[in-house]
Amino acid sequence: MGKVFLLLVGAILLEIFVFIEVGSAIGAWSTLALIVLTAVVGIGLVRIQGIQTLMEAQHKINRGEPPAREMVSGMMLALSGVLLLLPGFVSDLAGLLLLLPPVRVALAERFLSRAHVRGHKGHTFSAEYHYHSEVRRPEERLRDHSPGSTFDGEYERKDDNK
Repeated sequence: MGKVFLLLVGAILLEIFVFIEVGSAIGAWSTLALIVLTAVVGIGLVRIQGIQTLMEAQHKINRGEPPAREMVSGMMLALSGVLLLLPGFVSDLAGLLLLLPPVRVALAERFLSRAHVRGHKGHTFSAEYHYHSEVRRPEERLRDHSPGSTFDGEYERKDDNK
């Protein structure tokens, strides 16, 4: 948590420094106009690319493929929109970088390569159920199975077959 705080404070100080430098070079009103312009243009680009990403995700879903890359890309576009709305040139630069499709694709691939996927498509599990009349506490039952285990199967009641 300390690293995140230091990163946030460092980003704010960098934004203030760049604001002062740009403001002294081109003037206060020009600096404000430039900040507003980058926000308006950037949000327009985020909207257009967001619609394109949504359409790509729908095409993948229609083909039966998971839209993982499109989901990550959509999250990066949302982050880009937030960065573009924040006043500052450093955040605008980061937001504009996230708008570039090659940057988004590279970051999405890196993120997805590190993601852990739960479940295994196409694998089945079969088991038999045996009723035990012993009474056990819930914590004893939980200890017998790893967290997140899913059991799926079919059963047949033999006492109902008369």
